[in-house]
Amino acid sequence: MRKLGVFLLFMALPIMAHAEHFYWGLMVGKTEYEDPALKASLFTGTGRFGWQSIPFFALEGRIAATTGEDIGNLEDLRLDYLGSALAKLMIPFGDRKKVNLYAVGGISTYRISYLNLGQTTYFTDEGISYGVGIDLFSDGVNGINFEWMQYADEESNGVSYTLNSYSIGYIRRF
Repeated sequence: MRKLGVFLLFMALPIMAHAEHFYWGLMVGKTEYEDPALKASLFTGTGRFGWQSIPFFALEGRIAATTGEDIGNLEDLRLDYLGSALAKLMIPFGDRKKVNLYAVGGISTYRISYLNLGQTTYFTDEGISYGVGIDLFSDGVNGINFEWMQYADEESNGVSYTLNSYSIGYIRRF
């Protein structure tokens, strides 16, 4: 069902690209997975798309994945996928088309996997996500952004863990 939702979302992108108030972007950064026994820093790629209805509010969707990392007896620890549905509140500074501070909040679903003694193990979870960032536009259309997100602060099988991300990206308005 999730794969169908992702497929439909990407099929809608060309249609949305011709409408006003839509934007898309790509981000790269580090996602940190941490639990009491393990800490990993994973290279992350994220695609984002959104619709800004008024100057202070937008709805945004994201899809992300990471590279794998070997840590101790765990091999290829990775975030297989992360999908988020977020609300974005913006505070424009100066010319609203140039600088926006923002806060985002919503829900994310994700799957984390790793190899342990040759056996692939994974868990799927969802949780509340929130973060802050800044969009800096050179011409009101093309810009860069810097962001911190906490995608998860959850517990699975009695183990508490967090997923935090630091990223830089490109954003384009239509």
